[in-house]
Amino acid sequence: MSLRTPMVLVVVSLLLFPILAAAQSYGDGLAVGGILLPDGTGTIIGKTRLGDNMALEVALSLSTWSDSGNSSSDIGIGAGVLFLNGTDSKFQPYWGGRVCIGHTSGGGGGDFDPSDWRGEDERDGNGGDDSHTTFGIIGVFGAEYFIVKHLSIEGEVGLGMYFGSFSLATETTLAGFIYL
Repeated sequence: MSLRTPMVLVVVSLLLFPILAAAQSYGDGLAVGGILLPDGTGTIIGKTRLGDNMALEVALSLSTWSDSGNSSSDIGIGAGVLFLNGTDSKFQPYWGGRVCIGHTSGGGGGDFDPSDWRGEDERDGNGGDDSHTTFGIIGVFGAEYFIVKHLSIEGEVGLGMYFGSFSLATETTLAGFIYL
């Protein structure tokens, strides 16, 4: 009796899984991914849809660097709202906006660019300890292409305004996602 119940559950699952998977549209569910380019950004992204034409995403980045007594560590968190077009196709353009908070600290040399919350800092070799916290607002335009229903790549261009150490910056990224 006890072996029969698990066997029935396995058979029912095997019969229902293909039916449920076929009903899923491109981009349904929770996506987990990360930034592929620019290299070394250390950013993990989670994304989910709200309705047919809107998505929410959350990003977390962590990056450390050390070389000959110089070191830095960068941490950032961001959230965004994306508005989608073409929800039933493999190619889905979008536009939207994000907010982010980033903190960069380092010692032993170099100036750091606090506007880059993804962990890419610039050093000019000035020496000393430095620490910055910044808040950013970023407008983005991009597209997501689905290789299969559960795997996609995404390219995007953004224009950001950062406060704390005021700056304007453009950014381009390529990301990969797995939909659960």
